Amino acid sequence: MPETLIDQLDDLSCPLILSATTPVPELSSQSRGFEWLVGPTGRAKQLNRAIEAAESDWVWLLHADSQLSPNATDSIMSFCSEDNWREIGYGRLHFADDGPFMVRLNQYGANVRSHFLGQPYGDQGFCVHKRLWSALGGFSEHLTRGEDLDFIIRARSLRAFPKSLNFTITTSARRYRNKGWLKTTVDHQIKAWQLIRSAKRWQP
Repeated sequence: MPETLIDQLDDLSCPLILSATTPVPELSSQSRGFEWLVGPTGRAKQLNRAIEAAESDWVWLLHADSQLSPNATDSIMSFCSEDNWREIGYGRLHFADDGPFMVRLNQYGANVRSHFLGQPYGDQGFCVHKRLWSALGGFSEHLTRGEDLDFIIRARSLRAFPKSLNFTITTSARRYRNKGWLKTTVDHQIKAWQLIRSAKRWQP
């Protein structure tokens, strides 16, 4: 996990868990108060084992390459204090400068989609109550990708919905650089449409 994110989380008065697929390296963030979990590869599996290990009711799920705006932790703590287990907190998306310029369109589209359609993605930093996670049976481990959108859509069946919080989260755009902006964008839209159709058929 990048040192910048570790520093940004220093003022959180709660346990920090890193769900990994490799043993803890020497001189790692373990020495800075992280619980390092090791298990099978797969984002849904990594998310589920971290949430299961968490002792707190609320869990804030961050990708390792995330960077947070200065007000992020205060915004999350305020959200958790409201203790509404049917809400899923998330931040505004911003792409880092490590991808093509056109990702600014994806960034704008993601924030519009989140606000008007209630469909944020996991790189926007979901804050989830363990009661909701348990009621949904966790993140769907049969999915190789899209477990975040699947979770959001399935949550609607329990009348649980995402809530935009007042912070920005910056994530890497390198996948658009590596695989091509147009190809990646089209692929994401097709996969999202397929996931939404499948998730809507889920029953609690």
